Amino acid sequence: MSQSKGFDMSKMSTASKILLGGGILYFIDLFLQWQKVCFGVIGCAGLNGIHGIGILNMLIVLAIIGMEVILLAGMNVEMGTPQMRSTVEAGLAGGLLVFTLIKILVDNEAIAWPSYLGVVLAIVIGYGGWMRWQESKVSGGMTGGGSMGDGTPS
Repeated sequence: MSQSKGFDMSKMSTASKILLGGGILYFIDLFLQWQKVCFGVIGCAGLNGIHGIGILNMLIVLAIIGMEVILLAGMNVEMGTPQMRSTVEAGLAGGLLVFTLIKILVDNEAIAWPSYLGVVLAIVIGYGGWMRWQESKVSGGMTGGGSMGDGTPS
């Protein structure tokens, strides 16, 4: 009787766990109201995190999630060298942090708690990107995700 490999989280690198988990949470957070104003008994109005420059944040986080899903699924999609892919993913994570901070500074009126959560998640994702970049430097171009952390090239 053959057994299927299944999904094993323990084979994922720490960077992959941070980038994928943080990316999914950030994506969900973008749909919450980052700006909110209440008018007494009349009600409240607000804008979600996708408003304005937030659309760029959504595209960046979708790219990060997509790269991690491709890596996790073990698809052999040609994305250049593993070191280049790690550098691109680290750059996307850093860009997400920068553009999240820009969104907060530009839309600084009536900021609600989801915007602060977005900043924290962007910092976590930025750290995950830095870890991914460090993994590629330490392993000599091999990322911790090609075969989910066993050191083989992606």
